[in-house]
Amino acid sequence: MKKIIFLLLAVFLFAFNKIEYSSYISKVTFNNNYLIAGLENGNVVIKNFKTFKDVYTIHLPKIHNLMDEEIAMPIYSMDIKNSKLLILAGAEEGSRKLFIFDLKTKKLTKVFSTSKSLMQLKFLDKNKILFASLSDELLIYDLKTKKFVFSKQVGQYVFSKFVLNKDLVAIGDESGVVHLYNLKTKTLKNISGSNKDKTISLDLKNNLILNASSDMQVGIYNINGTQKLAMKVKFLPYAASLSKNKFAVQYDEKNDIAVFDMNKNLIKLLKGHTMPLNGMKFVSKNKLLSFSPNEIIIWKVNH
Repeated sequence: MKKIIFLLLAVFLFAFNKIEYSSYISKVTFNNNYLIAGLENGNVVIKNFKTFKDVYTIHLPKIHNLMDEEIAMPIYSMDIKNSKLLILAGAEEGSRKLFIFDLKTKKLTKVFSTSKSLMQLKFLDKNKILFASLSDELLIYDLKTKKFVFSKQVGQYVFSKFVLNKDLVAIGDESGVVHLYNLKTKTLKNISGSNKDKTISLDLKNNLILNASSDMQVGIYNINGTQKLAMKVKFLPYAASLSKNKFAVQYDEKNDIAVFDMNKNLIKLLKGHTMPLNGMKFVSKNKLLSFSPNEIIIWKVNH
């Protein structure tokens, strides 16, 4: 009973919103106005980020698997810019489909289908989209010309994830090395240190890169390549994020989130998730959004 009371107190002290969904959450994206969750049932639930009330639900078309059974489209990646939402989803025979949804008109449009093994996307501007493929390749697609206009092989391993910050793209893969690519100067730098296995969480902010890998290592690097911080956590760091003067990471098998300062001093231990995390992101300096398969929690992390 004491443990239950402590857990509830921790949630109410640190979390000021917990949102549950009818199906498991695959991907989450947001801006100042919208909180958007892509679900494993093929629906994309759009909520008002201030009131958390439902705005609209997108029902992606069904596809067929190898047994010719009708299944939901897997959602690989989403991104929002102004009133446009990008959705990268899986289709038949391992192909990909890109959709764009207009939040003003509520219209869903298919942009293209491709056999490329695209895994993640991000708006570069209103007309260009940055993609990463499973084979560690960066690509840029132009919505005006309806063509891929750029490609760059950044590594030789299986891609994990990337983070975009202005002209810099940090790419993580199975090597544990972070490939830092400058879109403006077209230069590539490999950053390595204490991370020796697959990158499973990655962030890039304020000229710092956070790399959390499957060997339970969390490393923070300057973009010049020097390592600023190294620590080992107690469990696979499925989610991690940087803020101005701190970072957060899934810390243990209880799905607790530990918030540290840059000297590795523990600031807060956030308890409330019931399943391992799928991702997290600082919304602002002292507001953290994290999500697991069944819930999104937004935390206050003032200190």
